Amino acid sequence: MDKYLKIGEFAELGHVSTQALRLYANSHLLEPEYLDPETGYRYYRMEQCAVLDLINALKSCQMKLGEIRELFDITDTDTIADAIHAQAEKLDAQIYSLSVSRHNLDRIERNLRLLNALPPFGVPYFEYMEERTMDVQKTPFDFFAEGISGYEKMIRHMQNYMYDYDLPPSYFINIGTIIPKEDFEQLHFRSDLAFVFTDSLYPVKDSLRVLPQGLYMSIVADQVEQEEEYAKTLHREINRRGMIVNGDYICEVLSQFPFRESGKLYFKIQAAVKRKKDVF
Repeated sequence: MDKYLKIGEFAELGHVSTQALRLYANSHLLEPEYLDPETGYRYYRMEQCAVLDLINALKSCQMKLGEIRELFDITDTDTIADAIHAQAEKLDAQIYSLSVSRHNLDRIERNLRLLNALPPFGVPYFEYMEERTMDVQKTPFDFFAEGISGYEKMIRHMQNYMYDYDLPPSYFINIGTIIPKEDFEQLHFRSDLAFVFTDSLYPVKDSLRVLPQGLYMSIVADQVEQEEEYAKTLHREINRRGMIVNGDYICEVLSQFPFRESGKLYFKIQAAVKRKKDVF
């Protein structure tokens, strides 16, 4: 028996457990070279390490034992290569999904920390914003005409669109509504446009819009039913500061966490602004 390795020795060589070796044997992936009929002891040869290494490598590539077994039953190298390519595409999809989730978790964290660094609710303030992109969808609902129920209908419409096009649902955490620039300038409160903020990982869509970098005037609040009053305050302050509206009015949800104490939704209204005369 000197030419054989006991199951424990073989397991140690391959950096696996004896339970794993038994599972591989039961799955007909890697069976012992010799099975003692009297004791039931399993023995392996050193040469079988190559098969064990391949199993471990494929498992680390997220392949299931059944999939590995199917590979081992294939004798044509092109067919094996096709199966490996298919697994690589599956991993690409998982990597993309995880990357999107990671980006959006960063966004959630950033918004939550932002709440503690902003002026008091209802107080207008200036901020410089980097360029942002959003996916905008027109809905058959109007928040200002229908109130909170209208807002929820707009949001559900946006969510349905995202599911219909298999868009990552984690983007839904940074959602909002839009009043076109011309309407906001005239204090005509109408909002039937819903959006989600996107990033470089978001699929290319015809409905994407770019918010240019620049100066914004904003207000953070937690009373959704008073958004129109906040918007009027924002409009008044823009004029008082000698500025003009330079883009659409955006209402962005900062946090949808249902804090037990309040159950409130924290949001930020904002509009790009510029001086009435760009002369310095």
